[in-house]
Amino acid sequence: MKIAKTLLLSIFLTLESITGQCQSNEDNEFHTFINENDATNPCITQQQYQQLDKECAENIKRLGLDKINNKTTFSTSLIWPIQASAGLTDCGYHFIGAYVDQNTMAGSINDFACGTNTYDAHQGTDIAIWPYGFLKMDNNLVEVIAAAPGTIIQKADGNFDRNCASNTITANSIIIQHADGTYALYWHMKKNSLTSKIVGQTVVAGEYLGIVGSSGSSSGPHLHFEIRSGSTSATYKDPFAGSCNLLNLNSWWVNQKPHTDSKVIKVSVNTTDLLIPGCPTTETPNESDNYSIPFQGVGLAPGYAKFYFFIRDDTTGMVADCKILNPNGTTFNSWAYTSTSYNKINIKGYSKLLPTIPGAYTFQVIYNGVTCSKIFNITTATTIVEQFNDNQFIVSPNPSNGRFKINIRNSNYKNLTLSIYNFLGEKLFKKDLHDDISEIIFKEKSGVYLYKLEENNMQLFMGKLIIN
Repeated sequence: MKIAKTLLLSIFLTLESITGQCQSNEDNEFHTFINENDATNPCITQQQYQQLDKECAENIKRLGLDKINNKTTFSTSLIWPIQASAGLTDCGYHFIGAYVDQNTMAGSINDFACGTNTYDAHQGTDIAIWPYGFLKMDNNLVEVIAAAPGTIIQKADGNFDRNCASNTITANSIIIQHADGTYALYWHMKKNSLTSKIVGQTVVAGEYLGIVGSSGSSSGPHLHFEIRSGSTSATYKDPFAGSCNLLNLNSWWVNQKPHTDSKVIKVSVNTTDLLIPGCPTTETPNESDNYSIPFQGVGLAPGYAKFYFFIRDDTTGMVADCKILNPNGTTFNSWAYTSTSYNKINIKGYSKLLPTIPGAYTFQVIYNGVTCSKIFNITTATTIVEQFNDNQFIVSPNPSNGRFKINIRNSNYKNLTLSIYNFLGEKLFKKDLHDDISEIIFKEKSGVYLYKLEENNMQLFMGKLIIN
């Protein structure tokens, strides 16, 4: 998989003011560099190509498929060879790590659109799953499917699938021969995820083949997808039509995707910063769909959450229009991001004040005319009192002048702790409760507060406290 050495995941964490207006300063920025395959560390070595060619030739002859002549014009049309599984709800899940190299001169590269998204002598299209590639792989969230119907002529499974650098380990793979004598190779799949079908059996277009993985000489979870006009690697073609495609004139795709496909492919609301460790450790998104007020996220100001969006082919001058929408569709908060440079993939993260009124809110980002959104829920003490209290705890009087009692009516609860917060999530008071009836003196100005009762750091109840 080719990803430019200067490619970075820029994460700008912008802290807004308490009034909800976005400040101009950025409170954090870091860059994550990604490993890459290249001419000296290719997805498939020449020795592996030779072994594959030999294996395919033997299987083709054994199956009687050698009677199909190679053609100079092709009738096969390809659908996109990966798809989201039923459990994936992101707006997108991939970017192109590298196209076929059209320039046969050593040391020079050219993709089908005369760009440089390739590496020297690369014979396929590398489709990387993102964001959270290993998390998606671990949970089988992106499937490899047959791009066209045909017969399986090669299959390998059971090989280690968490590789991050150049090696000679065999990938988990499938090669399919199509009815017109063309071939498709699917490489780097997840261990033990491949279809139960064996060499000689047929598949239809769109049929499950496996899970995108990182087996073989791989820099991270991606599919190396390669097409050929004949049974050997020397007959490789480029499925994309373009002015610099010297291998074939026409596109092989039913619907060809753009060379540069700028899009926001995921948005999320997070309890704290996301974690993207080095390959091959699984990422930790720290996402949540539900926030109980008062909320205090690790490393965040009281009442704030992190709002992230993930852009593929982030292009100079393009603008991301970001909004937090109220349950009725009006705007609670809004801000904008303008790209100042091209990045193949980019992550933007902002600290934003959460709403405090209960309801279903929407985080929405519009970029390059594409909208991606995420619904998250706000709850407060006023929405959960009936559900959790059942008169096990009585606060009286409430409202009060700041002097009140807590009556613990369930004798099973011992060693309780009372905490009182304002609606920004700032903790103003804390006291351990050792008696069935405890008197509390809370010296704060008049207003509405939230109180929480915990036992051994486990929340039992949250309620509303009114001070006159």
